[in-house]
Amino acid sequence: MRTPLTSQLLGDLIEKGYEYVLVKVTVNQQTEEVVDITLVPVKAKPELNNLPAGFETFYRITREPMQLVCGVDKTSIFIEYQSFDDEVTDKDIFDDTYFRMSEEFFRQVLDSLEDYAVITTDKNGNINSWNTGAQKVLGYTEQEALGLNARIFFTTEDIAAGKPEIELKKALSLGRAIDERYHVRKDGTRFWGSGLFFPLFDEEHNHRGFTKIMRNQREEQQAKELGI
Repeated sequence: MRTPLTSQLLGDLIEKGYEYVLVKVTVNQQTEEVVDITLVPVKAKPELNNLPAGFETFYRITREPMQLVCGVDKTSIFIEYQSFDDEVTDKDIFDDTYFRMSEEFFRQVLDSLEDYAVITTDKNGNINSWNTGAQKVLGYTEQEALGLNARIFFTTEDIAAGKPEIELKKALSLGRAIDERYHVRKDGTRFWGSGLFFPLFDEEHNHRGFTKIMRNQREEQQAKELGI
């Protein structure tokens, strides 16, 4: 997904915990004028000598300097954000007001489920909320997880096979997606877990995102492997 940079979008990125943007500049080869600038948000500080192909530098995100950049004459500035579906828009990814309703009440409910990871995402699978159980099971703090895509707890094999996208589409078409598979923690270790993934709809039945409920079933899996 590629969308024009605005001050509102910049604020959303800051709120979701992004601190840097990779910078890609497109230049008109005939006039040598800058045509557009593409910014890709990242949370960790990039290494200047080891940037992804096509990127020249990176900026730290702050409101004032970046707002000035929004008004550069004759230059279009875009935010590029990975989405699993062409129909997913910037509003689907960055407008998370639905997930903020009755936030204090739902926070108490979610944090009481210490043995379960309870995660909400937007329509693109980007994380909007993360309970204490998710931190216990997966190792990320809420601030680290917010804004990241839910594929972070899929194995590299499952990601290569397109399993995160398949799970989203299955949950939306069937009303839920149930799985038992290996998941990945922040430190890279794997554990066997069961998960229930289902879509969230608002009062007008507009699709707003997804909820993932996950449980670590390592002990059950070990007992099964041992034939207990």
